[in-house]
Amino acid sequence: KNFTNEKNDLEGRTDGLDLIGEWKENKKTTGKGYAYVTNLTQLKDIKSDDTDYILGIFNDDKFEYNLDLTEEDDQPDLEDMTRKAIEILSKNENGFVLFIEAAHVDKAHHDNLAQKALEEVLRLDEAVTAALEMSDLEETLIIVTADHSHSLTINGYPKRGTDIFGYDDTTDEQLSDDGFYYPTLMYATGPGRKPAGYDVSKEEHLKSKDYVAPATVMRDSSAHQGEDVAVYAVGPQAHLFKGLIQQYYIPHILGYAACIGKGDKFCNTQ
Repeated sequence: KNFTNEKNDLEGRTDGLDLIGEWKENKKTTGKGYAYVTNLTQLKDIKSDDTDYILGIFNDDKFEYNLDLTEEDDQPDLEDMTRKAIEILSKNENGFVLFIEAAHVDKAHHDNLAQKALEEVLRLDEAVTAALEMSDLEETLIIVTADHSHSLTINGYPKRGTDIFGYDDTTDEQLSDDGFYYPTLMYATGPGRKPAGYDVSKEEHLKSKDYVAPATVMRDSSAHQGEDVAVYAVGPQAHLFKGLIQQYYIPHILGYAACIGKGDKFCNTQ
């Protein structure tokens, strides 16, 4: 709906432009191979050796959460897109910069959907694993980080082995002073605010993928948090990511390691 709005979606674009068509026409002028795909089957069928540009739009609106997909859905996951992107970009003898975002982690947290958020982290893990498998770490710098945190926390002292999406009812460690059980995972803000006297032991939908975890302060959308986030790095110049750093430091090291952009470059020191 944001690219052509052929279905006249009320929330879609109203200027009549066809951005997909414009993209295709633009790529025709390059004389290089290009592909526009709308599902996983088409993505897998792309011959990377013959393709230099790819545009994938896999939903009329937003991607489905992994836990919401059915056998009939033909939506690629983060690993599928990562592998295809690396296949195509790896043809460049001068290297490449690839940015991959696991946006559904953030989206689910905003709605206090803890189970869906953590499931999407697993999809991110698969994409990182794919990138590590397909890359030569002697010449490839891989960075994994976040631009902010969320207020999801582990609460109480549940016994080892307790379902992370549940609570420990074998002790009183997750029993409030007024006698109500609370779950292990809760948020500081968001739509999950519960009424006074809420007892998770009476929650029928606790194990549901759509269960909205409790939040302390009511907000339509959970707010980002301000604590430090981790930066993981492996490959050339990964040693420069250590200690406490500012977020704007990251692109400077990317440019330095990849020998692109303005400023000092690693290749200029050799």
